[in-house]
Amino acid sequence: MGNTSSSNRNGNALQYAVWQKRIFEYNITRRVKPFPSIFQIQTINLCNASCKMCPISKMGNIKPEIMSDKLFKKIIEEISREHLKFTSIYPYLQNEPLMDADIFNKLKLIKKFSDEQISTGLVTNGTLLTLEKIKELEKSKVDIIIISLDAFTEETYNKIRQGLNFKKVMKNIEILIDSRYDNYLAVKFVLQKDNISELNVFKNYWKKKGVSVHISYLSYRSGDLNTFNDLCLEKKDLPISIRAKSNFDMITTRGCHYPMITFNILSNGDVILCCENYSKKIILGNVEKSSIKEIWDSKKYQNIRNLIYKKEFEKIPPCIGCEKART
Repeated sequence: MGNTSSSNRNGNALQYAVWQKRIFEYNITRRVKPFPSIFQIQTINLCNASCKMCPISKMGNIKPEIMSDKLFKKIIEEISREHLKFTSIYPYLQNEPLMDADIFNKLKLIKKFSDEQISTGLVTNGTLLTLEKIKELEKSKVDIIIISLDAFTEETYNKIRQGLNFKKVMKNIEILIDSRYDNYLAVKFVLQKDNISELNVFKNYWKKKGVSVHISYLSYRSGDLNTFNDLCLEKKDLPISIRAKSNFDMITTRGCHYPMITFNILSNGDVILCCENYSKKIILGNVEKSSIKEIWDSKKYQNIRNLIYKKEFEKIPPCIGCEKART
């Protein structure tokens, strides 16, 4: 098993360093870099779960929508032409990416158009990771796979990740570990009241298997998670390392790094401020009508960055009450 190879770990560390440098420079110059570093692209707007901490299942019927091949190609062509070093594309945003039957061809297209210079990643709940799809992942040369688990036991998993099958997901991860996939593999754990007691055993279990562990705290989803206070831990109950990182991020980013680094595109081409903005309170533009660069450099986007810099979060609808803003 080579999914935690040193080359991938070093690449991720360098990428993180580049992002931190971008944020630091913005704090000094108040000028954003000419192009984003991280892209999240929603190729399909569907998910097969009803997770407790996700607003999607509470937002009523969603009309199924798949991004057109023409629009996806336009997006990837521009990113490939303009991209800076350590650019990443995640064909994932407020959805389950493996519900897109064409996701593997899209991953291959990114590598083809960028001469394999752009990093690709998937964040998935893992339920659709069949043996056939794992083989397709190998062929797509995807660099990063992150599987959202949030639990160590089936009982806790069923509380949090409702509508999914714990045993099936665990089996799929084991198949992936034993497969020829040789890039970065991680499991994700979002801290909340229901799972805090399982954190340490979760970390130890997966690290022994050579799988990286991503730990984060529950987000307010830019105000779209009505049950946030019922689910979220008090800051004093969070592990010291999480609190320290949160404080460090607040100091270095002045509140939020998303508008300085990330670019989020919905299946219809609309660009939202951040991946947490489920109710689409702000639409910054549409990549079918404008270029990524035009939207990234727009006065509307820059005004929001300036407000974040000044910590005037109450003037930005998606930021009101956001956990990142309140940290």
